[in-house]
Amino acid sequence: MEVKHEELRLLDDVVMRTVANPTASHCWHQMVDLMRRHATPALTLQLEQFLLANVAASGLPGFYRATFLDMLTGRPEYLQQAGQLALSLQPYDADRLITFLQYSWQRVLLDISGRQAFQQRLQELALPAITASLNLWIWQQVQPTQVLKKRLIKQVRKVALIAPFVSNIKHPPTLMALQQAENLRQLGYEVVLYSAQEMLGPDFKHYLGSHSFTPEPQFVTAGWDKYLGQGGQVMTGDTRFSLVQRWKSLLGQVAVFDPDLVMFVGLYAGLAAATYPTRPVLSLGINSLSPMLPADVWLTAQQELDGVQASQWTAAFPASQAYYHSYRVQRPEIKAGHTRSSLGLPQDKLILITLVSESEARIKGDWAVAMLQVLNQHPDVLWLIVGGNGLRPSALQAARAEQVQCVAFCADAVKYLACSDIYINPPMMGGGFAVAEAMALALPALSLQGSDGGDKLGRAAQANLQDYFQTLMLWLHDPDARKTAGLAMQQHFDAYLDLNKAAASLQGACELAVARFHLRMAAQTS
Repeated sequence: MEVKHEELRLLDDVVMRTVANPTASHCWHQMVDLMRRHATPALTLQLEQFLLANVAASGLPGFYRATFLDMLTGRPEYLQQAGQLALSLQPYDADRLITFLQYSWQRVLLDISGRQAFQQRLQELALPAITASLNLWIWQQVQPTQVLKKRLIKQVRKVALIAPFVSNIKHPPTLMALQQAENLRQLGYEVVLYSAQEMLGPDFKHYLGSHSFTPEPQFVTAGWDKYLGQGGQVMTGDTRFSLVQRWKSLLGQVAVFDPDLVMFVGLYAGLAAATYPTRPVLSLGINSLSPMLPADVWLTAQQELDGVQASQWTAAFPASQAYYHSYRVQRPEIKAGHTRSSLGLPQDKLILITLVSESEARIKGDWAVAMLQVLNQHPDVLWLIVGGNGLRPSALQAARAEQVQCVAFCADAVKYLACSDIYINPPMMGGGFAVAEAMALALPALSLQGSDGGDKLGRAAQANLQDYFQTLMLWLHDPDARKTAGLAMQQHFDAYLDLNKAAASLQGACELAVARFHLRMAAQTS
């Protein structure tokens, strides 16, 4: 008790120092650390009200306050305030804007269950406006047309592949970029991978009041040769420098390579934006939304968007053309010898499986309550949750101990898929890769429409939670229905998702990007 009293006295002291120095990030971060240890609903409300009354709502103090209160309360209005403030902060700081952009869309990803709500929320946070302002600032500061000279593009021979951030092969966006490199190389293109490492930098831990940042990852290129070829080149930015310096340096390297096409994988990268004035740009989002980037063509998994020419985010972006390209996932390799017995799984249970990185954030709400009811009605069912720290989510504490088994993240989680009966995807934007891997193994999968997982399933995605649980009940009681559904999903994977079959479609997208680039250049000179 004495320790806690001393800590609360320290919190009082830190709060007053923060009010006196509201632009000092370390003060806000000390409050974060203390509140994470001692927060109660009453203390949280008291601190929120005090900061609202004693810290300015505008400028950098207001931005720190908004990002701190977002962390403290989780209420959506504070992140929205922060987005609007980020646009107005002076002097212009691209590093802070990029940090907010990367943090906030990943933060929202944990709370949003479907694509439409996710896109609307990113609009509310002013992220499209922020990226549009970054584009204009980059074109002014970096002067890309002076570095990467315009020239006639007759055919694609060399591709600059750009990702905002790469780390190691276990990082899904890094792996996704590497897989695209492999597909480009299969077409005979020479490929160099570039990343300014936009989520890192000399001051990246100090840009938000929430003390939220991407931990510096283990940068390991082991295994990359499979995708880039022997001696394949990867060029990353020196994170001792600001982003504008990294963009300038890497753009110079791109100019030396002199690509015929730029392909981007991610949500946004300033380096990719810098290439748009002088090269064809093809973009691919890591979720099922268009990247927030000027591009000639973007690859979509939504067939109904094929051929649509529009700006998907804001009129501040030039219109790009959607190109239907659903190939996203490599067929998983199952190593021999994995059995239920070797994995510590029961032989006599019907196993539901979920692969998820943030089980506490994903397994919650009405859906989790309904899943508990399923378990109560079916004592022969085991729900296996693989990922994160391996702890049981709070929403499932009431489940019988023998009916929920949690396993921490492992790189070969696919071995658990091969020993399960039904794949369960929570209502969320992510999870598409796991759904696709389940499909490849003829494991029937459940996911809602309008999400990454639903896109992989196509017509087999569930329209709503009522349909979702009706289908689950059917599969639980009818082994033949499970098998039929799983085989149909495997056939869908083979025809539409298998990354090994992507080459011809990707070549068509590259050629379309070049054609649209020619139209863009002609319009500028007419």
